[in-house]
Amino acid sequence: MKNFKIMLLLIIFLIVLFIAPVNGVNQKSLVVINFNYQVDPGAQDYFQSVYNFAVENGDPVLIIMNTPGGYLDNAFAIVNYTVGAEKYVNVTTYVPPGDMAASAGSYIAMASNNIYMGNGSFIGPSKPYIIGGTALEEQHVTNASLAYMESLAQMHGKNMSAVYAMVENNTAYTAKEALSLGVINGMTDNLTSLLIKLNYQSLPKIEFYETSLQQFESFISNSTVVTFFILIGAVAILLDIYHGSIILSIAGVISLAIGFWGSGLITYQPVSYLLIIIGIVMVFLEIKLGHGLAMVSGVALVIAGSLMMMIGVTYSSNLPYLNSSNYALIAFEATVIPIGALYLIGLRKSVMKKPPKVGVDRYVGKRGKAVTDLSPGKEGVVNVLSEEWSAKSEEVIKKGEEIEVIKYENGILIVRKVS
Repeated sequence: MKNFKIMLLLIIFLIVLFIAPVNGVNQKSLVVINFNYQVDPGAQDYFQSVYNFAVENGDPVLIIMNTPGGYLDNAFAIVNYTVGAEKYVNVTTYVPPGDMAASAGSYIAMASNNIYMGNGSFIGPSKPYIIGGTALEEQHVTNASLAYMESLAQMHGKNMSAVYAMVENNTAYTAKEALSLGVINGMTDNLTSLLIKLNYQSLPKIEFYETSLQQFESFISNSTVVTFFILIGAVAILLDIYHGSIILSIAGVISLAIGFWGSGLITYQPVSYLLIIIGIVMVFLEIKLGHGLAMVSGVALVIAGSLMMMIGVTYSSNLPYLNSSNYALIAFEATVIPIGALYLIGLRKSVMKKPPKVGVDRYVGKRGKAVTDLSPGKEGVVNVLSEEWSAKSEEVIKKGEEIEVIKYENGILIVRKVS
């Protein structure tokens, strides 16, 4: 009997040891990617980090999408992450009522295993554009995008002809049109019914949003913002030469670092960097030349470099690349930076007029009192800046009279009487 009890306890122990951990490992969650952003480097970093988490834990992914599109290179990178993640987990895109999977976002949606949309939402158009590109370059990118989108549709059993029109003819589909054409898997107007369709209703949700760092990456992945930080950094360091404040230098270095970091997120033209650097040098030269021409030329070159930086970049978006924010920053650079340069010119002239403030030369021009009588050929003592000095004068000065230091010679102050 005793042996039977020991055997029973051993069996229970083995069940707890082997079965309970297995149940813990099989516990799944639903990873939710809230994608209410533009497609850009910050979004690419966002998708990569969330997919890594989902694949590591074997959790299905739900993309709740509302995007106007953005940079095509970043969209294609996100598509690659999505296709890679689908080898291990199921990925579904849901476009809620009134939202959109527009332009570059349509490529990401098409890379999903399933697509569901709500009433009033739409998908597409998907035509790519090249900033400053020729007609031949535009056609080259369009053909590549066509093949890419068709391959995604074929991979996930979608209507290839309808998808072809999204890219070639820049066509957009409403939710009902997309469903009737076989572009999406179904329609639903709320998340609860979608989770029931997918059999995810019992899974706990883990929701993700772009981090502050990823949103900042999105902000600085803009050539106008990049040149703004570079200009501000250069002017701040230049100001510190005359103000002598370490804070300005630190702020300038940080601003330059942010500018160069942002430029690294953009596939920029090297010649644009050259224009920006020449422009900054011209602004620095204005401090020496002082006639205004170098300053105006420098700012113009920096702005030209900013615009040229984006030439050749591919994008697909419902929003124009140069929006009101870009124009506002360009206007700011064109007005405030020249004003700052003019201030530097005035500051330089003011600093150059000031007498040295170190060594014995700081006594020159200062006033004091005669401690003893002074006369030509007779050395006396004066008090200047609370210090007593040997002094000479070419005129008679009585003890207690006010004096002014003319110059310093070999340890002796040369003074004159103040009338």
